[in-house]
Amino acid sequence: MTSDSYAPYAAAAEKYRPKKVRVLFIQESPPYATDRHFYFMGVKAHDGFWVNLMRFLYAVEFGEDTGAERARKDHWLTRFQADGYWTIDAMREPIAKNEHDERVEMIAAHAGGRVAEVKAIKPQRIVLVKKSVFDALNEPLRAAGLPVVNEVAVPYPGRGQEGRFHKTLRGLVDSGKLKLA
Repeated sequence: MTSDSYAPYAAAAEKYRPKKVRVLFIQESPPYATDRHFYFMGVKAHDGFWVNLMRFLYAVEFGEDTGAERARKDHWLTRFQADGYWTIDAMREPIAKNEHDERVEMIAAHAGGRVAEVKAIKPQRIVLVKKSVFDALNEPLRAAGLPVVNEVAVPYPGRGQEGRFHKTLRGLVDSGKLKLA
């Protein structure tokens, strides 16, 4: 994936960029399927990060009918934006088919660019989602004085990890490291 092929992902994310980023969630990479992304409308499946993050942040209002909530995705992303939340990809091309150690190396090779990007975003807090992202970016971001709040990786909410995803985020909230809107 070239920078030109990443442009639709970047444009979709930019549409929902908050003026001031309270919490920046850094996830691994865009999916291989080019019609799916956190910020894309019309996604009908395989969007576990979006569904689970919305369900965590807006537990009282985000309904159990995932299809109905997907139909209201613009509403939820607008609220996400208004509350100062944003998410970026650690990589600009899909890497999920690689082994964990390879993904860490790939992300680490781009750590300088991600650190510069995050500095420009100026988030109040940073949450690293997925072990590969945490393993590759935790130390460089902290060394740059950036406010990473998690001491361990927040599991990506797929392949049965949804409960651990919610539990880890709840632990950050309960500890006072992550403040919800």
